Amino acid sequence: MKLYSPMSLWFLLLIPILILMYILKQKYEERQIPSLFLWQQVLAETEASTPFEKFRNNLLFFLQLLALLLAIFALANPFINIGSKNFENVIIVVDNSGSMSAIGEKYTRLEEAEKKAEDMVKGLSSDSRITLVSASKNSKVELSGSTDRKEVINKIKAIKPTNSSGDINDTYSLIKSICNSYNSYKVVYYTDSDVNLKEINGEVVSLATPKENVSLDYISQSKDNDYLRVMVRVTNHGNESNSEILLYGEEKLLDIKNVDIKSGETKTVYFDKVQTKDRFIKCELSQKDALDEDNVIYSIVKQKDGSKVLMSSNQNVFLEKAISTIKDIELFKTNPGEAINGDYDLYIFDGKVPESLPKKGNILIINPEQNNDYFNVSSERDGGKGNVLSHAVTKYMDKSSFVVSKVKNIEVPSWGSTIIKVGDNNAAFCGEVKGQKVGAIAFDLHNSDMPLTPEFPIFINNLMSYMLNRDTVSGTQYYTGENIEVIPQPEANKIWIKTPYNDNIDLGTKYPLKPFDEAYKPGIYEIHQKIDKNEQTKLIAVNFPTSESDTSKNIASKNSQKYGGELSKSGINLTNILLALTLLVLIIEWFAYVRIHGR
Repeated sequence: MKLYSPMSLWFLLLIPILILMYILKQKYEERQIPSLFLWQQVLAETEASTPFEKFRNNLLFFLQLLALLLAIFALANPFINIGSKNFENVIIVVDNSGSMSAIGEKYTRLEEAEKKAEDMVKGLSSDSRITLVSASKNSKVELSGSTDRKEVINKIKAIKPTNSSGDINDTYSLIKSICNSYNSYKVVYYTDSDVNLKEINGEVVSLATPKENVSLDYISQSKDNDYLRVMVRVTNHGNESNSEILLYGEEKLLDIKNVDIKSGETKTVYFDKVQTKDRFIKCELSQKDALDEDNVIYSIVKQKDGSKVLMSSNQNVFLEKAISTIKDIELFKTNPGEAINGDYDLYIFDGKVPESLPKKGNILIINPEQNNDYFNVSSERDGGKGNVLSHAVTKYMDKSSFVVSKVKNIEVPSWGSTIIKVGDNNAAFCGEVKGQKVGAIAFDLHNSDMPLTPEFPIFINNLMSYMLNRDTVSGTQYYTGENIEVIPQPEANKIWIKTPYNDNIDLGTKYPLKPFDEAYKPGIYEIHQKIDKNEQTKLIAVNFPTSESDTSKNIASKNSQKYGGELSKSGINLTNILLALTLLVLIIEWFAYVRIHGR
């Protein structure tokens, strides 16, 4: 047995005080008697006896003494080891990604993980060295090789939720490198996800419990004259549900939509003719569920005037309809080969590309037939499954799945970034050269099921935002846990961020600024830059990552490997038991007091 708060044993000094109180206690009861002779004899015998004779038949004293002892040992935080394994080194990995903010059995999954890890630490051998790692979007070694149990427990309690996306298996390389330096070790993962331990000697403590959750996954808005048209995507990760979606202009309620959504279903909800001049909008679910963080989603209202887009195409219905839903874009159409008159913000060439491309305005080329001034393209070949790469244009497309039957390979220029690959082929890219943005899609949209996927309108919306310098997703919308890049004005003498919880965090002014990495709570963040007596303010929306919203699927599978004995079940904490016994003894003492004194 171990005592994790041995300083509480100083309270044992109260026992002599209790005994002294009983020794000095005097009892008087007035009676009328005919003679004092016998009383004087009894008094002499009592004075000749030891003071402790008073305790011989005093039940109340022994009950109070027992209650005091039980309370003192409860404060000492005793822990009994039961079959704990003796490992020289123990590595604890605590998952603090977004899904761990969901409600578990009683508390959040992260809180329950910390409690289980704390109990496990108390049951370890006193010689074990403990390393603590937190895992979310990035892995962090919180503590290394410590034998101080109090320090370890405090570090465990200090792990906070990041609400960020993350894969617990991404910690494998770090954990493996730590394990390679030890001869005897055990790794314990506390997570709600499946862990592939491979050859690591470890176990997985699953915090996953199936819970109901409805999430708001995506929000966008576009101008329609003096109104806004708002699109919201909602997904049900539990049983069939009915909920209200409330639309706010900042904190003012603008509209309400009722949505019935089946289990596993995703729906798109539209708010038309929304009249507001607010700086941002938000949608919120009226019904609470297991994960509150994804029940609200924010978007910055776009203030820029509409853009002119010219599309040269032979009836590309998919692209035309997708662009037409973006209300701040004025779309003009022409046939391939026709002369281009006037200036446009964006030129889209579908198929045939003119020999001389515009030098002003941005350019998007789809299914190019030949080389052009910006890139070379190979002949058509068999396609395959599309693979979306991480980029501002492909944001919110992490779950996208589509197939391309025929594709051409693009030689991506040095100033460009590949955004879609089909096999080994560069199927799409975008970039900027000499102030002109250029993008390309190397396949015919009619030869792919991509336009039929739910992510296609989002892809076109993001692509148009990038090509037209609209309020791009990369500039105004982030996920919780993502780094926020702030570009300082040369004249700025103070730069700070105001968080949704009204904290002002100073970023300094030294270039380059360190990215802001504390956006752990969904909401509106304000970036302030003070220039002399003036102040510039930019709003950004930080939303919960949709990849962390499925609280039903993050169940640690039976395939998670386990080696050796379990450390997670290594003992019993006696504190609560002793406190319960203390209360029971006090109740018995009260009944004994009432019985003895008759009241």
